[in-house]
Amino acid sequence: MSEQHLHGLCHGRNALPAFCCLVSIVGALSTPWSSGAQSLVPCGEAPARAFDFWVGDWNIRQQILREDGTYLELPAKTSVSVALDGCVLVEYWEGEVQFFWEKMEKPELMKAISVRAYEPRTKKWYIHWLDTRSRHFDTPYVGDFADDRGEFYREWRTPEGTRVGRIAFSNVSPNSLSWSLAVSSDGRQSWTTMWMMEMRRAGK
Repeated sequence: MSEQHLHGLCHGRNALPAFCCLVSIVGALSTPWSSGAQSLVPCGEAPARAFDFWVGDWNIRQQILREDGTYLELPAKTSVSVALDGCVLVEYWEGEVQFFWEKMEKPELMKAISVRAYEPRTKKWYIHWLDTRSRHFDTPYVGDFADDRGEFYREWRTPEGTRVGRIAFSNVSPNSLSWSLAVSSDGRQSWTTMWMMEMRRAGK
């Protein structure tokens, strides 16, 4: 379809607003990436396979920080699969949570989706998370694996100052792994572990 046809559908008495919206979205999505698409390397290189250990179904024992400094144990589960020719991992997570920093007074069911993608131009992994308590993607956690440990960081601002979040994958074996989320308020000098998960492959 030519630009003239698109202009006719988006302007004038017979304009189609829904179609114009779709055209705008497609343009916004395609323009910044199309110029660099040819520079992407295949996802078969080793760093792009760093999360392969995680594919499958997992049962989870969570430990979530309480306001008094102790940890609340709650169950969860997650399922991880590959997408886009193996270049992306998609996680479907479900479990009970109680985050005191979100003023939750009792455990509630939460469902979530995470998307992990390896970017060969930066040689980093980008982790995006969306859940039923917050239905939007925040700035991604960014990082990589070294010495059998994966660390991924994200910064955000609060009225009290800058905070840094760290997601870590460790103790990885074929049927188990550890996951943690920690936060630093002093420029990464010290960390408070907010949320931990011990994952065990389902059926193992």
